[in-house]
Amino acid sequence: MQMPELSIIIPTFNEKEIIKGSISRIFRNFKKYNIKDVEVIVVDDSKDGTEKILEKLSRSYKDLKVIHRQKSTGVGSAIREGIRNSSGKYGIIFMSDAPDDIRYVPSMLEKLRKGYEFVHTSRFMKGSKIEGYPFIKTLANRLANYSVRVAFLRFDLKDFTSLFKGFKIEKVKELSLEANEFDIGLEIALKAIRKGYKIVEVPVNWKEREAGKSKLKLSKQAPQYAKRILKLFFGYW
Repeated sequence: MQMPELSIIIPTFNEKEIIKGSISRIFRNFKKYNIKDVEVIVVDDSKDGTEKILEKLSRSYKDLKVIHRQKSTGVGSAIREGIRNSSGKYGIIFMSDAPDDIRYVPSMLEKLRKGYEFVHTSRFMKGSKIEGYPFIKTLANRLANYSVRVAFLRFDLKDFTSLFKGFKIEKVKELSLEANEFDIGLEIALKAIRKGYKIVEVPVNWKEREAGKSKLKLSKQAPQYAKRILKLFFGYW
């Protein structure tokens, strides 16, 4: 059996309002943007009926692989599970509420083909656009990214925390990722830089979800980001 070139990794948790539309839209856009030789791996921790919807969808889309987990241990853990189960040469993380635009996937894939080992997307660099992001989350996100640039001096990415990332599967596996929550985006970025991998950052448009509730809670995630920054800082120096 021939392995796909690209694995799209999608973590899900209680997304029954939007998951059918999101998955259907992703597969429609594969045709629209000529994305071929691809598998979609959904790592699902849901208990609200999302899991039943995904089972039905997996019978409709032959390239959709669903991994159900009995216990939710966080979005980072789900992403790591998806990476472990990827068959592709390249991987791209895509969130189930689809705030990022899948039309960027072909250009991200092309950069990986040309030799970049990691493609980071930025919501904050020139050429990007954000729609509907709450002010307090925008402020916290910008502060977190600024703190990382100050702490690590030479690291000049604009959006360390974005989860919309592309990478060579073999290289991301070498990072020994351990984050269980949203701080996995930061962990991937800093560990890849520390290892000296070839990295490029590209601007993307981002749009707030249209239904359901965001799983990123500042009260929970802010301490996780702080711990991750400190751990990586002392580990780096």
